[in-house]
Amino acid sequence: MAPILYPSSLDRSEKGGLPLSGYMLLLIAAMLLPMLALVAIVARDYGLAARRTIEAQRLDVANNIKILIDREIDQTAGFLDGISNAPGLRNNRAEVIERVADMARERGYRSLAVYDLSGQPTLASVNVAQPPPAASVGLAEIAAGARVFVSNLIPRDGTDKPGLYYVSVPMVEDGKPVAILSAGLPPQRLQRLLFEAGLREHWSAGIVDRNGILLARSRLPERYVGMPSQEQMVQAVHGTASAGLFDVVDRDGIQVKNAFERSSTSGWMTGVAVPAVIVDAPLWHTAIIMTVIGGVLTLVSLALALLVASHLSRAIRRLGIAAVAIASGDMVRMPDSNIAELRDVSRSIEVTGEVARFHRRTTQVSPRQ
Repeated sequence: MAPILYPSSLDRSEKGGLPLSGYMLLLIAAMLLPMLALVAIVARDYGLAARRTIEAQRLDVANNIKILIDREIDQTAGFLDGISNAPGLRNNRAEVIERVADMARERGYRSLAVYDLSGQPTLASVNVAQPPPAASVGLAEIAAGARVFVSNLIPRDGTDKPGLYYVSVPMVEDGKPVAILSAGLPPQRLQRLLFEAGLREHWSAGIVDRNGILLARSRLPERYVGMPSQEQMVQAVHGTASAGLFDVVDRDGIQVKNAFERSSTSGWMTGVAVPAVIVDAPLWHTAIIMTVIGGVLTLVSLALALLVASHLSRAIRRLGIAAVAIASGDMVRMPDSNIAELRDVSRSIEVTGEVARFHRRTTQVSPRQ
């Protein structure tokens, strides 16, 4: 045998071709890359869908707060409508006024006042020495036929800081308003509405009046209620949109995505803010998972490709060595292979080797004869 003729000693890079392992890797890449691209698209769509779900939940909570505000106002207006028909209240009968005042106190009202249509208070009770001006509690609107009016937050001194908001209804006689009954309520009673609406952990919410003043806030209400809201919310309040979205950095320094809804009854605005990291988390979460899965699949595929290529390369090299052995007249014994095609070729080479050896022996014997 002549070792210098073995394929293992030949320069396989003369024509610049790739080894078998290189072609296997190309094959794996051709199959794997489209699959990884499809997985990335599906993961992105899934992340975006989860993100839109959070945005929809945010709008849903804002709408729930709006509905709860309207319900709260309707309950107050219903109570005021009921007592506005009491004749003793219009006639300033002391026992009726005291009974009505007790009922108002039980419901948490801080003020109960009656104004005539000229704006002069004719009754003031329930812990308020001086009622607010009639214009601020809806005199013009009630006189024009409104069934209920909700004021903005009206600042007051003393124990009612940061102020009160007022719900006013007409006192009707012969189908026409003759006076206004107005109740002042503390904004603290609105706080519970924020959490009844389904506010989730790490989310924040607030209620803003028509001037952009905070009436309620889920975080640190004692610090911020009575203060102006952020500029983007104030712009939304003074705009015409009944609902919308905007991004902002809140007072806590957190980047949030805000949703707002406007109450048709009061004109107040409800806002729900969700940290941007929570909204974007599904997208990043799926992206990281898919990246890890894609990386693992790629490594496993590459390892399998190299393993298969190594096995095929060894088998092909053995075929080359067998071909040289045939040419040298040596006996050829091919190892078993799990690959059917290589097994068939190995058997063919073994048969070819036997035939070549037979002919070689025949040729060597014939001249002697």
